[in-house]
Amino acid sequence: MARLVALVTLILTLAAPVEAEGPQRIVSLYPGHSENIVALGAGDRLVALSRSDDDGLLPDLPRLSPKVGGEALLALAPDLVIARSLVLRLNPALEPTLAEAGIALLCLDPPLWEDFDTYLRALSTALSADADEAVGRAASLRRALADEAESRRGGRPRPRVFIEATEKGLHTCAPHSWAARLVTLVGGENIAATEGEEEEAKPLMAWGIERFLKEARLGLDIYIVQQGTMNGATVDDVRRRPWMEPFGGVKVVAVEEGLLSRPSLLGLERGGRELIDIFYPREESLP
Repeated sequence: MARLVALVTLILTLAAPVEAEGPQRIVSLYPGHSENIVALGAGDRLVALSRSDDDGLLPDLPRLSPKVGGEALLALAPDLVIARSLVLRLNPALEPTLAEAGIALLCLDPPLWEDFDTYLRALSTALSADADEAVGRAASLRRALADEAESRRGGRPRPRVFIEATEKGLHTCAPHSWAARLVTLVGGENIAATEGEEEEAKPLMAWGIERFLKEARLGLDIYIVQQGTMNGATVDDVRRRPWMEPFGGVKVVAVEEGLLSRPSLLGLERGGRELIDIFYPREESLP
């Protein structure tokens, strides 16, 4: 219950009531929110995104820092700003600035896999969109990805997979994380599938080389390098590591962090299909 309370934190200033059809000028300060707003059909209402948003998503819109100043933000004349709690911690002036201007602020933290439907309902309500339709779309997408993966697998063994989240200390994605659950959804077997109680609330966990080697010697098919702000390692970097020498036959691939770990409908579809292509390549793409 505590997790859900943290997940759906509504900070709303309604001095200026939102119209019945929903907010018409939205600023999104987290990429996951932006992608879900677009997926829910409200992308034309966005007037600015965060600097962390993908370059290809609504490229003509301005990109804002988490510490965006009040003057720059108010100049966009938004009627709703959607952020996450990290943004509010980085920019403590944001909430009082918006409150003084009578602009609604919605704070939603990135959801865990099992909380995604709750998150979609909260976001849909803020947009005056159909929450049941959004949740149904997510369910259909999960089923479609699982079915496609099973069809593409065609009786082949499920691949044993390791996800490198950060090179330093060799951190991996915790079994409850979005990335690990996506790997499982499309038929992968995560070799780092155990975690301690102290790690349950964290999306990443320290794994270490010795632990990796112990599990990998039992079988490893695919080594995924999650590339992003926390990990700049390349496929070549991984292959050059001395402790990877025994695993020369393992497929090492790089996947962009936003595809693997960003909770969004767009990320779910694109990331799921990317993993399916990695796990079960079509015959024409085999060497």
